Amino acid sequence: MTGLLLCPGVNTLFATTVYYEGRVKDESGNPLEFSNVTLQLLNDSTMIDGTVTDVTGKFVVTGNETPMFLKISAMGFEDKIIHNPEAEVGDIILTPASYMLGEVIVKSTPPVAKLKGDGIRVAISGSYLADTGTALEVLGKMPFVTKSGSEIEVLGKGTPLIYINGRQVHDISELNQLASSQIKSVDVVTNPGAKYASTVNSVIRITTVAPVGEGFSFNDRTTVGYKHFVYLFEQVNFNWRKKGFDLFGTLNYENYRERPRVSSTNTQYLKSGIVQQYSYGRDFAKYPVYQGKIGLNYSFSSHYLGFYYDFSFKPSTITGNSLTDRYIDNVFSETLDNLSDATRHNRQHLFSAYYSGDLGEWHLSANFDALWQNNDRHNVENEISSANDERKFTTINDVTNRLLAGNVIASVPLWKGELRFGTEVSNIRRTDRYTGNSDYITDNDIKISETTSALFAETDQTFGIVTAGVGLRWEYTDSKYWQFGERSDDLSREYNNLAPAANLSFPIGNVRTNFSYTRKTTRPAFEQLSSAIKYIDRYSYESGNPNLQPIYRDYLSALASWKDFVLELEYCLTKNYFMWQTSEYSDNKDITLLTMVNMPRFNTYGAYANYSPTFFDCWHPTFMAGVNAQNFKIIHVDKIIKLNKPLGIFRFNNAIRLPRNIWLNVDFTARTSGNGDNFYLKPYWQCELGLYKSFADDTWSVKLQLNDIFSTWRQEAVSYDALSSMSVKKMYDTLDLSLTIRYNFNSARSRYKGRGAGNTDKNRF
Repeated sequence: MTGLLLCPGVNTLFATTVYYEGRVKDESGNPLEFSNVTLQLLNDSTMIDGTVTDVTGKFVVTGNETPMFLKISAMGFEDKIIHNPEAEVGDIILTPASYMLGEVIVKSTPPVAKLKGDGIRVAISGSYLADTGTALEVLGKMPFVTKSGSEIEVLGKGTPLIYINGRQVHDISELNQLASSQIKSVDVVTNPGAKYASTVNSVIRITTVAPVGEGFSFNDRTTVGYKHFVYLFEQVNFNWRKKGFDLFGTLNYENYRERPRVSSTNTQYLKSGIVQQYSYGRDFAKYPVYQGKIGLNYSFSSHYLGFYYDFSFKPSTITGNSLTDRYIDNVFSETLDNLSDATRHNRQHLFSAYYSGDLGEWHLSANFDALWQNNDRHNVENEISSANDERKFTTINDVTNRLLAGNVIASVPLWKGELRFGTEVSNIRRTDRYTGNSDYITDNDIKISETTSALFAETDQTFGIVTAGVGLRWEYTDSKYWQFGERSDDLSREYNNLAPAANLSFPIGNVRTNFSYTRKTTRPAFEQLSSAIKYIDRYSYESGNPNLQPIYRDYLSALASWKDFVLELEYCLTKNYFMWQTSEYSDNKDITLLTMVNMPRFNTYGAYANYSPTFFDCWHPTFMAGVNAQNFKIIHVDKIIKLNKPLGIFRFNNAIRLPRNIWLNVDFTARTSGNGDNFYLKPYWQCELGLYKSFADDTWSVKLQLNDIFSTWRQEAVSYDALSSMSVKKMYDTLDLSLTIRYNFNSARSRYKGRGAGNTDKNRF
């Protein structure tokens, strides 16, 4: 790095580079988000740099002392040109356009993905990705992001937090409710800074196209599909907008059924001998969803405020049957036939409010969330043994959660960049009651009260072509634990956690680079902390561990982008990883207890590449490849085994424009075998086909999708711990044919700009 700064060419750039910044507003002083700002040469209009304004109307573009001009444009407003601007441009006021242009066709081939700020930005609006279908399908095509069914994962970082216009997505179905044509850009952040909670390993930010027009609008989405069973998704959004008022609401209904199957072989090395259990099970599940949301936004001058209330009811029924053959030292012992019937009634109420505004050079935002959940599970089981008495019993598990959370964030220009700082406070109350009607069922009654306070500060400073950022987040948690109404001092605890972050960005020729360090924490989910001993079968019990310590991960990463190519290299040191561990239960040598424990530290390494060439006209291919390796060791049956086989993943997506502007998507995904944590994962591959067509300027759209054409997607893995190994194969009806029809009337979208509060705590529920 020192050698780079001493290079003559770099010093020259330091001397001539100028950063032009300002804010774009309308005649009423309201900031104009998503305005296009370009810096162009005066002699031939060659573009030097370009960007879009943020929620406050702010922009920053990079140029030099060459004669140039600044061009600002926004839909519905007259363009404005400023010749040879000063570095501090100040406020730029745009006037409404007095006429509309006729149809204009613009062709360009900018890179699909490039480094931008703290992440990889992919422009959706105006690209072929706008004709993908839904936001969920768009995310499955992002660099270093994979999609398996409705699950989104960032390579090497797990499940990300997802935001739409600054508001966190709490239900993945929201991604199916947002059309790809309504998305402006997607940012994939693989190393979130100090403004995000220390538990957040990755973030995906979705920015939608700026809404236009006033009055009433609504859109309807209907999806009918076949996945062994016919299913239906129906969702209606409405919006009424008048000047600064914005009333919005959503009604959502889903009717979904599935029949997962699981086969497993479990080998346990116990004092009583080597026990082998061969199991096969099949479930039939129904998951209806009833959901509604209503909210209001109001804006005036440079101030925005609003709220919404969201209610969801998710009852479910699961009927299951499993057969297990049990052997001891290769001698048949007995057969267990288990019949189960489980019902759940999960209800959630969420109230969210926000404020965002400018006070001079200061930008302030505040969010408040109140969340109530009531989740109950009633389970009836009948366990028939070929060698022992029949067991028929009932268990009831009632869980209630209440969360109150708020945050305040401020930003202000400082020196050669910006300073951001803020605070967040959340309070959780959780009760977890587990009861059974048999003497071999252990009852439990747990209450947890937890308060977390956080402070953070971070700044980005630009010195010529180099941008450096540092941040620090402090979190304090006071967790109180009660069991059967009595407080447990041993299980109540306090956490003090510091989460530093740093990044450095600079170009090397035409290559943009970013180097970063972050420290992240993964705290146990509440179920993992529960000391309740839950019944699996007459030979197996399961329990959480109140003594679990948080996982700490230190990440070092390097990102680089050049033209259509993006590369990431990553190193991670993990401490206190959670792992299920088998032990003998109490004094009964025939029964085992599965408990979550902390593991020693280990290292992981990752390398990921994404290539999206743009030199084709009707064909848009994307290639992605990645590899993860680890040096994980574990004691298995009194021997140390190494689980360090690299795990590779490959993706080849194709978007092909057919006649009549019909889009054909052909996507191929494959994963090699390899080790992840204490698992050996077996390979799989799958192929998906999609046809998309929009009509009448996107008033109507139709999407025909066929997933896992050859039914090759499987979850197969072998896990290891000190006393056992288990081979599991999970099978789902992954061959999925669906038809989605959307209709938009006077399309407009809510202006809700809240970010939410206590977001990671909501996920822990």
